[in-house]
Amino acid sequence: MARKKRRSRQFKKSSRVINMEEARQQRLQKRQTAREEAERERTASDERRIRRKRALRKKQSFRRILVGLIIVVMLGFLCASITGIVMLKKEQHEVLKKQEQLKEEKAKLKEDLKNINDKESIEEQAREKLKLVKPGETIYIPDEN
Repeated sequence: MARKKRRSRQFKKSSRVINMEEARQQRLQKRQTAREEAERERTASDERRIRRKRALRKKQSFRRILVGLIIVVMLGFLCASITGIVMLKKEQHEVLKKQEQLKEEKAKLKEDLKNINDKESIEEQAREKLKLVKPGETIYIPDEN
């Protein structure tokens, strides 16, 4: 209640006459200037915000491209390494196979070396490689037709 009394006292003390139309016009002008100022501020801040967003997008797109390139290069190196490993494994397998064949051949040659001075092997080599025959034997060579 104290507030009401204070207001009424202030109203009574002020002897000023208020024109309602004029007061309305002043309030409308104040509101309009406030709106215009807010609009100017908003557009300026929006432009700044838009510029910041564009700069940020540009920076982010550059980062994305850079990260993408790095990933592509790393994948390339990874593929090259895997291909090299597969090729080396294949080569290793082939070398081991050849080594096994050479061991078998070596064992066969050692066996042949043991039997080289045997009378039967000398006779067999003379017949096959040198085409020699014992006295009284005849060689029959069939036609290839």
